[in-house]
Amino acid sequence: MTEIRRHVIAVLIDNEFGALARVVELFSARGYNIETLSVAPISQDKKLSRITITTFGTDKTVDLICKLLCRIVPVHTAAELSKNDDYIERELCLVQIISSQEQLEDAQKSLKNFRFQIIDTEENSTVFEIIGSSKEIDEALKILENYGLATVSRTGIAGGFKGKKRLDQI
Repeated sequence: MTEIRRHVIAVLIDNEFGALARVVELFSARGYNIETLSVAPISQDKKLSRITITTFGTDKTVDLICKLLCRIVPVHTAAELSKNDDYIERELCLVQIISSQEQLEDAQKSLKNFRFQIIDTEENSTVFEIIGSSKEIDEALKILENYGLATVSRTGIAGGFKGKKRLDQI
């Protein structure tokens, strides 16, 4: 039996009208779900963008997705980052809690093992910025549920290879 697991795919693509829609359509047409999607220009002239996609599937399915992505005209390269453990991922999360001052202090103590900072406080509302892997963000959110968690905004994964390996050289 083939194991279904989480995969992180990075795509270098021309920053042009409709390019992202073509990538998303590939997933949709084949019935694959996109768990997270992050995209931004990465070149000084803004002509090249990087898309980071998180999806669930078998290794065989993700290999096929990468091959199909490379066939899309504005795509330069597509590769699975999470194939081995030689990649880094980070996510940013903005979390609003509405609580008393005492609960806020307890929430801060509970987050001592996470990379966080308070970026806004107004009356009983506080906004935390939390940075870490998706797993770490999930753990922090579970903790904050006990302290008046009101809203959550997540960026999705930004990921890259460790060491000298580069996406544009695959």
